[in-house]
Amino acid sequence: MARTAAKRSAAKRSAAKRSAAKRTSTRRSRTTVPPVARAASAAAAAPAAGRNVADLAGGLKTLLTSVEGEVRAVTALSQRIDSLVTELNAAREEQAQRLLALDALKGSARDGGLTSFLDKLIRPRQQRVAEVMPERLTQ
Repeated sequence: MARTAAKRSAAKRSAAKRSAAKRTSTRRSRTTVPPVARAASAAAAAPAAGRNVADLAGGLKTLLTSVEGEVRAVTALSQRIDSLVTELNAAREEQAQRLLALDALKGSARDGGLTSFLDKLIRPRQQRVAEVMPERLTQ
């Protein structure tokens, strides 16, 4: 019997909640926003959305400008590297020709002093400047 009473009171509470919800939804539908106020709020939201789009577009343009600047800098460095490598290759070719000439001279020399002098000239020198290779390029 206690269970039946509990079920009845629970049913009454849920019916009361449903009727209260209907009353509040009816009140909300009756208090509508006038068309002029609706248009004003829509007009206020439009510039805010346009401003966000403009901010996003401005941010993207700034980002693209900075990326373009970096690409130009890397391109300029690549061109400089290419010209320096071309100069280095020319200098190495000249060095190889001179070493071949010194080697031929050494082969034709009969004097011991001249031969030892040419040995010192032909011996490669130690590297004066260490070449630094970034890890990104060596992987």
